[in-house]
Amino acid sequence: MVPATDASVGDVPIRVQTRFERFPASIKGAFVMAGADGNPHVVRIESADVVRSPGGVVKPVPLEDRQLDVAPARDLFVPFEVAVVEMEPGWYRLTTSVRVDGGRVWGFESRPFTIPWPRNDVRRGTVVVGRSVLAGTSTFLVDRIELGADASIVVWRPDPRKGEAAQEETAGEAILLADGDRLDAVPGGASSRAFAPRVPGERRSVSYPVPKGTTKLEVVVYLGEGSRSEPLPVSLA
Repeated sequence: MVPATDASVGDVPIRVQTRFERFPASIKGAFVMAGADGNPHVVRIESADVVRSPGGVVKPVPLEDRQLDVAPARDLFVPFEVAVVEMEPGWYRLTTSVRVDGGRVWGFESRPFTIPWPRNDVRRGTVVVGRSVLAGTSTFLVDRIELGADASIVVWRPDPRKGEAAQEETAGEAILLADGDRLDAVPGGASSRAFAPRVPGERRSVSYPVPKGTTKLEVVVYLGEGSRSEPLPVSLA
């Protein structure tokens, strides 16, 4: 299959919005298409999949293979239903690859959603850390870890007690190690509230939830220029 061009870049001739509802055993919805450049187009959906973020499981969405006439300023609904009962808990997106006028293939994706974890499989609550780590020449304060049903949020910031050096770092993330294994990052756009800082200077790094059976939890700060901190142990008592 010809690789799809990301629809977030370039002059995209059509738009595709994915509207759906998640039920216990399936996802039902529709791919909503319309011309985006003022012209009619003939399109074909080359593929549609449920894709785990950040990578991994791919489950095809069953669709009829046919050409579709897409008009400007008029929505065309392509309904779908896909079973998810056997898929592992995690964060997922619905992706589509659409060939336009027999030429280029464009890729589209939905907002992230979860196949939820069983309540007793993950830790919940807030763990206060209040300790500093050194990454490169910068010191950061790890304030707390918010443990939720579908995500874990490390709340951290440049340590105000160590001067202004850390303030200049523009890129970085705080990752979680659960019994030595790195938890996957939750995709951006999953929840603007989870990622949004509450106070100036605050940073929030969002990962998959911490498994209930975890006995050793650590935080590691990575900076964009390649430096990283030593693992910071976090008490789960």
